[in-house]
Amino acid sequence: MKLLLNVFLISLLLYVQESKSQTIDTLVNVGNHSLHFRITKGQGMPILFESGAGDDGSRWDTLIKPISEIIGATLITYDRAGCGKSTIDTLPADSMKHGILDEFADLENALKKLGYDKQIMLVSHSYGGYYSTLYSVKHPDLVKSIVLIDVNLNFYDKLTKKDTIEGEEAAKESKASHDWWQYYTAVNFPKTSKLMSTMTIPQSIPVVLFTSGVPPQDDTADMERWRECHKKFVANRHKSIEITAHGCGHYIWGDNPGLIICTVARSYAETCDDDKKSKIDKRALDYAINASSTMVEADHSEYSLNNWGYMLLARGNYAKALEMFKLLVTLYPSSWNAYDSYGDALLQSNQKGEAIKMYQKSVELNPKNENGKKVLAELLKK
Repeated sequence: MKLLLNVFLISLLLYVQESKSQTIDTLVNVGNHSLHFRITKGQGMPILFESGAGDDGSRWDTLIKPISEIIGATLITYDRAGCGKSTIDTLPADSMKHGILDEFADLENALKKLGYDKQIMLVSHSYGGYYSTLYSVKHPDLVKSIVLIDVNLNFYDKLTKKDTIEGEEAAKESKASHDWWQYYTAVNFPKTSKLMSTMTIPQSIPVVLFTSGVPPQDDTADMERWRECHKKFVANRHKSIEITAHGCGHYIWGDNPGLIICTVARSYAETCDDDKKSKIDKRALDYAINASSTMVEADHSEYSLNNWGYMLLARGNYAKALEMFKLLVTLYPSSWNAYDSYGDALLQSNQKGEAIKMYQKSVELNPKNENGKKVLAELLKK
């Protein structure tokens, strides 16, 4: 009995140690400073998360656990030099030595030391989109998929006088408070924006681009320009799609976590073999259903499922898209938009008779659905 008890205790200790080792919290030396990484261990191709300006890797904490449970891959977050737990070398007098290319070289160095310099998927937010762009341009054969969340793209190609003044003020304030990452970013931003205007993600890489329903700018003209630069990015890219996150601010996953979680999972699944893809799809669908049952009042999960369905349509996966829209009308039987979307999917799947029924239901629920009435009239003519 004592022997069996000892064996049990040893096994329990090993299990606890193994569980703890699943998340690695480490500093990686990259020369005169170190970058802090937090790695949730898994199997297969890893995903690297790039935070926005001034945010450290902890900004992604609410997403890491559910994404890990759905896809089981290694998930990597990190703090840029001067952010979070990462240190920064302030000795060089030349501020240009702390530019985005230097930061990117530090990232490459660290990933190589950690053993994650092979195939990879990227997820980025806001200013972090610049780093995903750099990574994809330099390693087009290694980057298998990208999810961009309300990123800069070419919005700052031409800096306005207002941008310049705000940048100078930000540099002055951050230097006074010793916020070195913000300081060097602000000082170098004119050079950074000019450099990034010459680069774009290769068209061979599948991209899902999210645009917030409530863009980060206060000025109406800037908001429209933000939306327009997103639309231009996906134009003529057959492997890229744009999803507008209605009702969501700049940090889309704060308002609608399910939308981002399911999209990251689906994008990752598309890089896998059929067996693994099927398993991820099932877990993601289960997650979406559970999220829907707890978020109906907030009306966020309807957007999640609707956008996911259209993403499947854009990828040509009509069978899965129909399943998603069928689930949508089941969960939201009073939503005219859900029936309208289901009608779109049925029409694209050459199921005219069923599509007519869905459009009729949509118009019945919302007589002001002009697009639905127009499509319905065209279908009934034939």
